[in-house]
Order: sequence, then structure tokens, then C-alpha cells
Amino acid sequence: MERKINQFLFLYPIKEYFDAEVERDKNLIDLPEKEFRKFYSNLLNECISKRYRDGGFSINYVTFKDEPAEIVKIKEKDRVISNGITFADHVQSWLYPDPDFILNQLPKPLGHLRVAGFHAWDCVERVAKKAYEQGIDVLVDEDLTQWLIPHYVQDPHFRVDSCPGFNPHVLKSPGIFRDFISARKNKPWLWQKY
Repeated sequence: MERKINQFLFLYPIKEYFDAEVERDKNLIDLPEKEFRKFYSNLLNECISKRYRDGGFSINYVTFKDEPAEIVKIKEKDRVISNGITFADHVQSWLYPDPDFILNQLPKPLGHLRVAGFHAWDCVERVAKKAYEQGIDVLVDEDLTQWLIPHYVQDPHFRVDSCPGFNPHVLKSPGIFRDFISARKNKPWLWQKY
């Protein structure tokens, strides 16, 4: 029997998304923008390495027909694959990449699939949902989506080496915790062991 290959898929590590992320979140942590950018890059790459690369996952960066941003540290064995459209097509025409096109580029047979990147409730979820519908064991690593890294690292219990690295039980309000959990109940690709 052929050995299944576990895959980590990071969607759209392009300059435009990271620049917008840094601009939005740079004030969450008391660092100048240049240092925040370095902090963000180091944390993201450390999480990818400790959670996935060290765990035997193949690392895949999916990009538009553009080069990945310098914020991700691509290693020799990592793969950069195209989503089949340009960033301009996406933003000007609201054209979305085809999840099948992306998933079909992953080596087979596929074992566990972990998806992260931009944007958690849009492209990341589209790809994860399609993988789930195809019977793939898929989970979104929400920690490594665009808006969660800066928030989660303020939690002293955040772990770079496991998914999830955030414990929603620390949410201050029972209502917020209930909403957090209920938003994931009918989406198995988002449900983690909390």
C-alpha cells in the first residue's frame, strides 16, 4: 500500500496581503512597524516549521501568478504552486481560484491536509470545504490565518508547536465562547479539539 503524504497548504503569501495585515495589526503589539513585520514573519515561520515541517508534512505555498512575499521562508523541499489566476483578476473581477485546481496539484495519495493563510472565512474555507467534500481529512489551522496570529500571541498559553495553539476557553465572556464554538459546529473542517 502506498504511503499517504500529509500536506500543509498556505494560501496566498503575497506582498499585498501581508502589507495589509501588518498595517492593520501593527499597533496590537508595542513594536515599530519594521520590528512587527519581522516578529510576524518569525512567528509564522516558526509555527509552520514546528507544527508541520517537523511533523513530516510537505509544505505547499499557493500563490496567484505572482511571487510569494519575503515574509514566508520557503525551504528547499517546499513547493510553490499557482492558483491559476492573477491577483489583479481576483480583485478587479472578483474571480476566485478553483479549489479543485489547487487540490489537484497536491501529491497523491493525500493523507492529512491542513490549510491556513488568507482569508480564513473566504478562500481558506472554500478550499477546506472542497477537500472535506472529497473525503480528505482536512482541518483549517485558524491560528495561521490572516487575523489571528497577532491576537493569539498575546495569550501567554499560545503554543507554536500545536494546532490549535489558542485555547478559546480563555475567552472572557460565556457568550463569546458559545458563539466561537457554534460558528464551527456544522463545519467539520474548522472543528478542533478545544
